[in-house]
Amino acid sequence: MSFVLETSSSVESAALDLLEKRIFEFRKLPGGKLLEGKRIETKFFPYANLGSSIRISSGKLIFKIHSFYLKSEPGNLEAVVDLLLYKLLKQPIPDELESMVRNFYENHTIQKSHTNKNKKRIERSSIQNEKLRSILEYVNESYLRIDISDLEIFWGKSKSTTRLGHYDPTHKMIVINPILSLESVPNFVLEYIVFHELLHVYFPISRKKGRNVIHGKEFKIFEKKFPDYKRANAWLKSEFHRTAILR
Repeated sequence: MSFVLETSSSVESAALDLLEKRIFEFRKLPGGKLLEGKRIETKFFPYANLGSSIRISSGKLIFKIHSFYLKSEPGNLEAVVDLLLYKLLKQPIPDELESMVRNFYENHTIQKSHTNKNKKRIERSSIQNEKLRSILEYVNESYLRIDISDLEIFWGKSKSTTRLGHYDPTHKMIVINPILSLESVPNFVLEYIVFHELLHVYFPISRKKGRNVIHGKEFKIFEKKFPDYKRANAWLKSEFHRTAILR
């Protein structure tokens, strides 16, 4: 069986060879036929909290793996690939494998904590931001299901007339314009803005022809999957919204 590998960036051929070999081995397990005939797409990015995932979409077996695994021992990459494949096939995960991945995660967390001592601190009320956190978790569970355990979200300190939200990848923070906290703002509009900013976590900024691509093709296609995409944008362009922003 042949595989077509599609990568979003240049990665070591050894890592791709490993991925292909592990998929071949997992085809022998119960339910392994699910892997047959699938094109393989691999994306290595510095996802939040060592987050990695696997899914099947449009005939593709899509891996999203934290780029840190490429810098570690080959055994760590093999372990996380195996873990993802076991989960996809809904097979029992060996205790030894879980222990290995857990130890790697814990060591990485300790290392990360040392490098984040100077992390930006922002005053915020947990009560005021409780609604935002609930929306973030709801949107993520409904559409993306990525690791957001170390992602923060809160209302900005002042109203902005230029943007309704932004994502700060350096500090893993989503900031939402407080204008959207008005009771007159429909909930689907706030959910859409949170969804939009969460997509920036899912689709990091890339470089193309020497330029930063913030809203790439994949980003725009996925954004339109939001059920109230058209209704939210219509409201944001409405006279009421423009009036609210200028108050």
